[in-house]
Amino acid sequence: MVYKVKDGFVLRKVGLQVMAVPVGRRTSEIHGMIALTESGALLWDLLISGTEKISLVNALLDEYEIDESTASRDVDMFLRGLKEQGVLEE
Repeated sequence: MVYKVKDGFVLRKVGLQVMAVPVGRRTSEIHGMIALTESGALLWDLLISGTEKISLVNALLDEYEIDESTASRDVDMFLRGLKEQGVLEE
């Protein structure tokens, strides 16, 4: 399955925090900004063009010293949060 964030977001750095900010028509669906951790911003960048879960897991494995089980669980939690917020394409 390919996961992709919907169009209509820009990433902005606010202090030390990275925020996904809805723009245009997306502002009527998503109220407020979405705070992203460093790893969340890494995953978001991959999700802009669409990617499979394994690529997201591999990105975390390449960037951080964690095991595959932890990376997979973190990706699942991240994707679940984005789905709940209505950010991912169906």
